[in-house]
Amino acid sequence: NVLQSVVQSVSQVLDVPLTIKTRMGVYMDKPIAHNLTPLFRDWGASMITVHGRSREQRYTKMADWNYIERCAAAASPIPIYGNGDIFSYDDYLRARTTCPSLQGVTIGRGALIKPWIFKEIKEQRQIDMSSSERLEILRKYANYGLDHWGSDCRGVETTRKFMLEWISFLH
Repeated sequence: NVLQSVVQSVSQVLDVPLTIKTRMGVYMDKPIAHNLTPLFRDWGASMITVHGRSREQRYTKMADWNYIERCAAAASPIPIYGNGDIFSYDDYLRARTTCPSLQGVTIGRGALIKPWIFKEIKEQRQIDMSSSERLEILRKYANYGLDHWGSDCRGVETTRKFMLEWISFLH
């Protein structure tokens, strides 16, 4: 089994714990993560994150948090995190309630769409940023991007690419 060989080999040579992120599977109607998570555990993974959609689904359906819980129960006792469709404190709370076996939740697009989502979760409330606050976040982002990627043509293009992605969510 190539997957087993890769996971075991990597876990043996790393100086840090091996973590794995997996989707439910490739196809919508054939989830396989619940079978893989206990194997990953047995092969040496120290933590697993399960994304609650298949590759085929992309963003056409909501993440299946009941399935994530099933995967977490199957892989016990190692820490399992869930991922998918966390865009607010309410989404986070719903995921934690639906999945009591999870160690935690990871956030992807939600952080791109709403960079203040971590503050919402920490303060356990919805935050509606004013347009001036959103503009300030955008200004800071532009400065961070130019500092990181540079102010040459390539750095500006990279910063612009990510800014336009974020702006598309500012409705």
